[in-house]
Amino acid sequence: MATKNIEKNMQWLRFNTGPPDETTDFFEKMIEQRSEDKWIPIGDWYYYLNLHGTEIHLCRTRGKMGLPSITETMSPAHLAISDDDLQCAVQYESCGTFQPGQYRISPLIERKLRILFE
Repeated sequence: MATKNIEKNMQWLRFNTGPPDETTDFFEKMIEQRSEDKWIPIGDWYYYLNLHGTEIHLCRTRGKMGLPSITETMSPAHLAISDDDLQCAVQYESCGTFQPGQYRISPLIERKLRILFE
C-alpha cells in the first residue's frame, strides 16, 4: 500500500522520451514575432532597410528570419523612393541615431511598395 501512494505523488517526475514540441513552437513564435517587428510583408516578400555606415539599402527577402532565404537589395530610385524617404525612415526608427543594422520601412515607403507590388 505504501508504494501506491508514493506512485500517485510522483507523477510529476515522469519523463517523456520524444523530442519536445513546445521548444520548437516557442522558437518559431519568437522568429515570427521578431520578423514582424522589422520586416514588412508585401506580397511574397518581406521588406526592410539595412544601414551600412552612411549607406541605406532597401532590401527584400523571401522567407522568415533565421531560416535560409533569398535576399535582394533593391534600387529605390526605380521604385520612386528618394534618399530623403530612406533617411527619414531610419531617423524615425532609430530616434535620430544612425546605428548600423536593420530598420523598419516607413509608412510612406510601405504605401509606395504596396501600390507597385500588390
